[in-house]
Amino acid sequence: MLQKNPSLSISDDAVDSAASRRIVLMLALALIVSLLPLASNLITHFPDERHYSNGAVIMLHTGDYLTPHTAEGDVRLKKPPLTYWMSAAGMKVFGISVLGSRFLWLIAGAATLLITFCLARTITRNDRTALLAASLLATNAVFLRACVNAIPDMPLTMFMLIGMLGFVGLLFRDDHHHVYGILAYAGTGLAILAKGLLPVAMLGYILIYCMAVPALRQRSRRLWQPLTIAACLGIVGIWFIYQSLHTPSMLSADFVADQISDKINVNPDIIAMGLIHSFAGLIGPTFVWLGLLFYGARKAGLRLERDSLNGIAPFFLGWIIAVSIIFSLNSLPSHRYVIPVIPLLCVLLACGFQEVTDPRFEKLVRQVLRIIILFAAIPIAGVFLVGMQLLPLLYVAGLAAGIAGVMTTLWVVNARLKMHGLAASAAVLAMASTLAVTPVAKALLVPDIGKPLAARINTLHLPENQVLFVGPVLDAAKIRLHANFDAQFRQTTVFPPAEIDPGVKVVLSTDKHIADALAQRGFAVEEVTAGWRRIHMQDFISALKTGTLQEARERYGERGYVAIRS
Repeated sequence: MLQKNPSLSISDDAVDSAASRRIVLMLALALIVSLLPLASNLITHFPDERHYSNGAVIMLHTGDYLTPHTAEGDVRLKKPPLTYWMSAAGMKVFGISVLGSRFLWLIAGAATLLITFCLARTITRNDRTALLAASLLATNAVFLRACVNAIPDMPLTMFMLIGMLGFVGLLFRDDHHHVYGILAYAGTGLAILAKGLLPVAMLGYILIYCMAVPALRQRSRRLWQPLTIAACLGIVGIWFIYQSLHTPSMLSADFVADQISDKINVNPDIIAMGLIHSFAGLIGPTFVWLGLLFYGARKAGLRLERDSLNGIAPFFLGWIIAVSIIFSLNSLPSHRYVIPVIPLLCVLLACGFQEVTDPRFEKLVRQVLRIIILFAAIPIAGVFLVGMQLLPLLYVAGLAAGIAGVMTTLWVVNARLKMHGLAASAAVLAMASTLAVTPVAKALLVPDIGKPLAARINTLHLPENQVLFVGPVLDAAKIRLHANFDAQFRQTTVFPPAEIDPGVKVVLSTDKHIADALAQRGFAVEEVTAGWRRIHMQDFISALKTGTLQEARERYGERGYVAIRS
């Protein structure tokens, strides 16, 4: 197990355990508060979100919570149902809306911060190192982005982290045997229900690692908890058994293909690109911290010798490398696939900082963070210049004063903070900056095109079978998050070549050519405008210079069309 640095003992004058726990709780709450405005609007929108928002809406309408469906009515079993259930649960509380579809992702993000704290504390028994690990995670841009997009990444990360906490407790601690067992297998099972087979690979990795490391072979017996395993396996297996009985062909065609056959590609170019994406996802958001740690290790005279990598460090590193390799085989590589191991990387970074931290190193970190504050002020000031043309001047001034106050406070208090406090202040800076710039982004980019289209059809009070959407599935999903229908409205991606069903009273579209064709068929066409999403930089800069950004937003904003049958 990692050894603790004597210079960070409890006797030092630093934040005590109770204070560290209070701070990490405040960080978790701050994450929810700072990202709530961003999550409540489609300022950012990941394309795959439509699968889970559409599927959740259908579950609420039909009452079938076991079999996810697409908006077109097809069964979709590429992913298990837990992600759909999370979105449906949020909509049950907040209504069918953007906030409803995403709210539990904010809760999952905050919970992941707290679980990271618990994992680091389990390893080091040091609350300050645990706070440092959670703070490093709260500064990670890939993690923060995952907190506001309703796709399986965040629930998968949270539940796999719970499972890893349990396995670490079983293998590296002597207490709470049964509690760690429940965490290990319940977390792994729920992670499987969230996205699929990666948690199974984690379990296989843990077993192989235990067999390969002599020091863990004896302790690996603690992994065998038949009652817990049977209970968790039964809970997870129910859904797969149900689908194998009701839709066996779809389970094979969708789930197996999505998890294995359609994703694995041994092309060297694809593998290289996948490794680059994994490297970018792991190293990019932590580049500054890794650089500081490397510098501190060299100054402290530490060497990465084989016998120094005992206990948990190679265990985590091996799994991080394994995940990178697994997803390098994916024919559609992405940096976000490594999200489940980012908390582990933050724990390792925190443990590394524990070994190199001294007053001189903390002074260096303090200077780096002050440089970051200065550099962060530049783009934030640019955002507020944009906001001055889109929002009331006093409102923008209030936002500017607020973020300036946060930056000034952090600048001053950093002089008295230790390493864990400095990382926490960096997390506060990241979240406060997001909170400050979101209103300006909203004023430029929002509403999404679905909102004005839904607002128009909501005023018509038509049953869903009299409404047809023609166009991209992403736009249809946006309308569905704002429309007050008791069931699915019809949609198609292709304009009907023949006469439209006489029962259809309204046709919605985001394509001007389709709107013109509908006008030729006798429909009365109305145009609605949304935020400026497809920004051409030359037009943007020109409008900014001439002070006509509001006019440009109206001119270049997304267009939607409501065609009403005469």
